[in-house]
Order: sequence, then structure tokens, then C-alpha cells
Amino acid sequence: MISCKSTESKKDSGFSLIELVISIAVLSILSAIAIPTFMCFQNKSKATAAIYFMQEIKKNCIIEESLDSNAFLSQLNDINGYEIKGISKDNCNNQVILAQAIDGDLLPSFEYRVNDKELIFKFKGMEGTNLSGCLGLICGKGVFANKSDETKKKYNIHDFVVKNAVLNNKCSDYVIVEASSWDEAQKRSQALGGNLVTINNQEEYSWLQKEVWGKNKLLNNAGDDSDESTYFFTGLNDVDKEGEYVWASGEETEFGNNEDLIHRQNWIAQQGMASSKDYFVIGGTNDVGFTDYTQDYRPDLYSGTHGQLTWVDNNSSWLKNNGNPRHFGLAEIPSCT
Repeated sequence: MISCKSTESKKDSGFSLIELVISIAVLSILSAIAIPTFMCFQNKSKATAAIYFMQEIKKNCIIEESLDSNAFLSQLNDINGYEIKGISKDNCNNQVILAQAIDGDLLPSFEYRVNDKELIFKFKGMEGTNLSGCLGLICGKGVFANKSDETKKKYNIHDFVVKNAVLNNKCSDYVIVEASSWDEAQKRSQALGGNLVTINNQEEYSWLQKEVWGKNKLLNNAGDDSDESTYFFTGLNDVDKEGEYVWASGEETEFGNNEDLIHRQNWIAQQGMASSKDYFVIGGTNDVGFTDYTQDYRPDLYSGTHGQLTWVDNNSSWLKNNGNPRHFGLAEIPSCT
């Protein structure tokens, strides 16, 4: 009888090199997702605790005022991730109390202005009173987030922002804000971390014309279906020195004294009528600035050779008194770090 030996090879025990490499790669991917998520929840917890802490201070200060008692503020201690500052006495009167984040890149700071009874956040260049919205800024864009949607959410937490009227181009976010005057529009733009828009060159002008104010495109895309002629406060002004046109951002542009940005008819007609506080708006549904448009009557005044910015002031203007069209502010916020 012929005996047969088994030819089956013994299987190796443990991982092969390929299996080990794959396992390490999978663990790396999971770690890249899980660790930021854990840090996000941890930072949100710290910020939430700081909000409750500041709200308790606010409540105690209101009680102090109504009952003529003492809030004993000087006995307060720092909390996790935050230093408590601005307390110089036990009672609340005239104090501005801060919960200052130790790491301002990861956590928002909070400020309670006792006299105004206002609790605000300051984070990522912005400030406001929407504290729950502030918490939503802590985790950033996230691994799988849509950049455009996240940018809109970032600004939508402010009640003065026209919801979803947000657009990014290169290193700038452009946001439409509700405002009844240039001063209000500029203040709200600064609260978003920027200024009223600076138009640096013809390329930017043409892009804004096409994507923002031309035919109310950005407002329409945000759900405002009006075709009403609409104007936007820009950063251009000559408040500090009459006739010297500068931008609220302090930026220099390719337009020199910026006269080439101003509607020719408006430039000539308003020279002797402008007040000492002059601002400029842009918009309308038929802006033809820096295009090949021309017309037979006075082509030197009515053509596309120049920009279409027009004068306006906070008290009155030929534009706001001419049917009182809608006005908004157009904020520009740096988006590249």
C-alpha cells in the first residue's frame, strides 16, 4: 500500500504585512474623524458652561439692581478654558464683565455689559448676541461639510443678515445686511469681521455687478424675488476730508481717487450739492458700469466708461428721495487666513 502524506500547508498565524498596513490606514482615517469630533464636543461643552456662567452673572446683576442687594462679583473664580476679567468691585454697576477664552482660536469669548444688560460673543472676527449660533461656529466646517452651506450658516446666525444672501469669491465673503443708513451698514459689517465692500479693480466690479447687485441676483438667489431697483451701501466715503474718497477698510485700490467709480452725471450734478458727510451706493437693476454701453444723448454722462456709484448721505439724497428705493449694506469679510 502506498501511503500518502498530506500536502496541505499550515496557515500562518497573525497578520500579514499587507493586512497590517491596511489596518493602520483604516485606524488613521477613523482617528482623523473621531479626534476632531471629540475636541469639538469638548470645546462646545466649555463654551456652553461659559454661557451659563455669564447668564447667571447677568441674572444676579438684574436682581441686584431690583432689590438693591450685592452680587458679590469679586468672589467669582475662573472656569475651565476661561479667565474672568473686568471685575473691580462686588456690585455690578457700570462694569463690563468678560469671560475671556484662554485659546481664542478654539473658543469664543463672552462680554456682559451691565449698563446695557447685553451679553455678546466675540469669535472668529465676529460679534453678536445669538449665543446658540455662536456655539455652531466652534466646530468649523467639519470633514464632510459643504463649504457654501457652511459659509451661509456662519453669517445667518446674525438677525441683521439677509438669510442666505452670502457669496464667496477668492479671499472675500460678500454678505448683504439690512441697514437704513451708511453708519448702520458699516457697524454691522464690522460685527461680521469686515467692512462695507471695497471695490479694488474693474475685475471685482464686474464680478459683483454680475453675481450680486445686477438684476438683484444675490437677493433673488436668497429667496427675495423682488425686481425692485435696489441699492447697496459701499465703503467709499469722503467723511474725513471733503473730496478725498477713501474706503472704510482703509485699503488702496487701482482707482486712485476713486472718481472713475462714480456715475458721470451724478459726479457733475452733485458736486455743489454734496454735504460734508458723503457716502456712496451701488446697484440698481440696470447698472452698465465698465461695459460697452452707450446712448445717443450725452454719452459723456450716460455710458459704461465709468462705474455707477452714486452719492448718498444719511439725512437725504437725490437717490433716496427719488422714490425711496430699497437700501442694504454690502459687507466684505476676509475669508483667507
